[in-house]
Amino acid sequence: MPTTLLVTNDFPPRVGGIQSYLRDFVSLLDPRDVVVFASTQDAAAAREHDASVPYEVVRWPRSTMLPTPATARRMQGIIRECGISTVWFGAAAPLSVMGGAARRAGARRIIATTHGHEVGWSMLPGARQVLGLIGSNADVVTYISDYTLRRFRRAFGTRPDFVHLPSGVDVEAFQPIEEERRRAVRRRWGIEEEAPLIVCVSRLVPRKGQDQLLRAMPRVRAALGEARLVIVGQGRYEATLRVLAGRYDPTAIFTGGLDFEDMVDLLAAADVAAVPARTRGGGLDVEGLGIVYLEAQACGVPVIAGDSGGAPETVTPASGRVVPGDDAEDLAEALVEVLGSRQRRAEMGAAGRRYVEESWTWEVMGERLRRVLDASGSPLY
Repeated sequence: MPTTLLVTNDFPPRVGGIQSYLRDFVSLLDPRDVVVFASTQDAAAAREHDASVPYEVVRWPRSTMLPTPATARRMQGIIRECGISTVWFGAAAPLSVMGGAARRAGARRIIATTHGHEVGWSMLPGARQVLGLIGSNADVVTYISDYTLRRFRRAFGTRPDFVHLPSGVDVEAFQPIEEERRRAVRRRWGIEEEAPLIVCVSRLVPRKGQDQLLRAMPRVRAALGEARLVIVGQGRYEATLRVLAGRYDPTAIFTGGLDFEDMVDLLAAADVAAVPARTRGGGLDVEGLGIVYLEAQACGVPVIAGDSGGAPETVTPASGRVVPGDDAEDLAEALVEVLGSRQRRAEMGAAGRRYVEESWTWEVMGERLRRVLDASGSPLY
């Protein structure tokens, strides 16, 4: 019989960051131990997806699951039918307000997982009260970075424990590539074999800082010659970025969206991975963590991160640099420092790979999740 019920609006086949996070964590659990209760955006796609996974998925027949009495009753029915002991809310706000209803149905342990948007909730009086209600029923609130925890911890109150549970990194999928493959990737994109290569993998939105990379490129090229910038991703900021590229770096390459293998190849072929994220909107638009920094380090690539939110927590002084996300001059200086020495890049890349292997693998995070879900009262660490 299953022991854990995951309640979520964010689950495949719907695509997104939280969806991937929950999918990957659930895959680490014994499929006999978990049931997923999820909303339905596309009924046919949901049926196809659910038939392909080894655990049970119960679908709420609406595109968005809200914490209404009807939703709570259906959740309680699953808890009673399956003898569920732990209810895990895949995104704390707002569904975790049903934590009390879960307890009344027999659940002994309530887990609320945060992803960063709760920082914004904590800044708004009404939403902050909702976080307080969630905290009053939760045994554990998980968080993705120390930054997000500092920002919202008080809003959740004193009842729950707080456990660091960011995404893990697949160190088999993300790993250094051989020199021959590196050359082939560069040839495919028309990049000279010895040209210093900067790769930015991210959504094209203002917070991610691709505009600052473009503004930094004239200084980088003045110092290092024909450095190349590749911007991987798509988003609403693309038109603006292309205008900036025409002004600052006409040789910049925009790849658009790539399939997974092509994205990893470009990342691993880089001399430096740079996403100079910055905080916007008075603190409402902030980088919760930034998994791409860790994926690049797993590939043995030095990293330059912006100083937004939890991004600095992904980089060590041995493996990368953190720069103000709104300062193109500081960014250019960091790029020149890292790109200017092959030996320095090799040392930083090796340090980054070790860091991810020791602290950020799915094995590490999976064991942490199992301890969090354990309703027997075992120590969390």
